[in-house]
Amino acid sequence: MIQMKPYVKVELTFIALDSNGLLSQANNGEIRERMEKTIEMEAPIRRSLLYKRVINSFGLVKVGSRISPLFDSIAQTLDYPTTEDSDGETVFHNGKEEDFFRPSPDPEDRYSYQIPSSEAASCLIYIISSSDKNSMTKSQLYRDFIKTMGWEKSGGAIEKLFSSALSDPRIKRSGNGRFIK
Repeated sequence: MIQMKPYVKVELTFIALDSNGLLSQANNGEIRERMEKTIEMEAPIRRSLLYKRVINSFGLVKVGSRISPLFDSIAQTLDYPTTEDSDGETVFHNGKEEDFFRPSPDPEDRYSYQIPSSEAASCLIYIISSSDKNSMTKSQLYRDFIKTMGWEKSGGAIEKLFSSALSDPRIKRSGNGRFIK
């Protein structure tokens, strides 16, 4: 049974470092610990959002071309499985990514393009199975998806996430194209 859970953003202690401080490799252990804590709290999580959480905790805004290889090498040592979704982006997960979803109405927490398609698919399954109807049209499902995720308006990134989620094999369609329980 799919569950709706609150989205809980990891809280990492702020440590002021510049990019040279990160690149010195003296802080690799701290970077690894922050990655692990973020994964434990927010999984499934896109690699880009994982890196953003960690880099922001050091007072830096983005992972650039100099820091990205360091973060990639540290991430490869983590003992968490990864998957790729239809966007080709790697997603870290905790092995239970298909049994819940987390609405994220506040873009300060995460944007729609930072939500794994498997999590969006879980939301769609939740909507379909919770409906009092036996089937739903694509437009009905889309409207309910936006509402359930807590968004006030639609846009290209949400449409892309929705379309990607529809390709999940757990989502069932009838012969006439309606979505069914």
